[in-house]
Amino acid sequence: MKTKKTILKLVKLIFLLAGFILIVFSLFQLVRGDFFRINQVICFDNLNRDRPCQTDWWFKVNSLVLGKNIVFLSPQKTEQLIKDELPGIEQVEIDKKLPDKLIVYLTKRKPIAVVEANKDYYQVDYQGIILAKLDQPTDLPLIASGELSVMADNHQLESPLILSSLDFLYQLLISNIEARRLEITDSRELTVFLKTGPKVLIPLDKNTKEQVDSLQLILERAKIEGKQIELIDLRFDKPVVTNI
Repeated sequence: MKTKKTILKLVKLIFLLAGFILIVFSLFQLVRGDFFRINQVICFDNLNRDRPCQTDWWFKVNSLVLGKNIVFLSPQKTEQLIKDELPGIEQVEIDKKLPDKLIVYLTKRKPIAVVEANKDYYQVDYQGIILAKLDQPTDLPLIASGELSVMADNHQLESPLILSSLDFLYQLLISNIEARRLEITDSRELTVFLKTGPKVLIPLDKNTKEQVDSLQLILERAKIEGKQIELIDLRFDKPVVTNI
């Protein structure tokens, strides 16, 4: 009698296990099947989410993700893939809408300067990403340099001097200080011509933010005191200020 009950329990257990395996297998096949394959891609401008992104960007994103399994799609890897394919994009946000729709939000890189080197002009963002090659300067601040080194993919500048100059310019913009021209004079110095204000000499081997903070303090003090400054030299431990 006990043997019969044991056999019945074992048979029930086998059927339950077989049913569980069948359910898991069916779900796995469903997930891997066409039901969860991306067949609709919608692309928006991240700064204005009611506005579609550029048509050429949509085509590129569409070619990268269409037909892929939305369940197994890695947002992080997909975001990096899109940025690699579209250098003009700074940020990517992925929103999955099951079962088969993907919404992508793109943030465009903003140009902050034009780099002049070897009679060529490059519009770049704060990280040195090349956004356009130009025939002539624009209204953006101009960085003048005798050298230019571009990465193998031709999308990003890799000259340490230019990148340091861009970092300084970026910190100026954060502090609401406008520059019209930056000249790299040698491997350690930068001459900055402000839009309204004095000429500034800075070393490129010191902390950029500290130098900008010092410059901002000098400009604010001169404004309060009603002084006009011709030159600010930040190359020394104690800034040298020459008044008009």
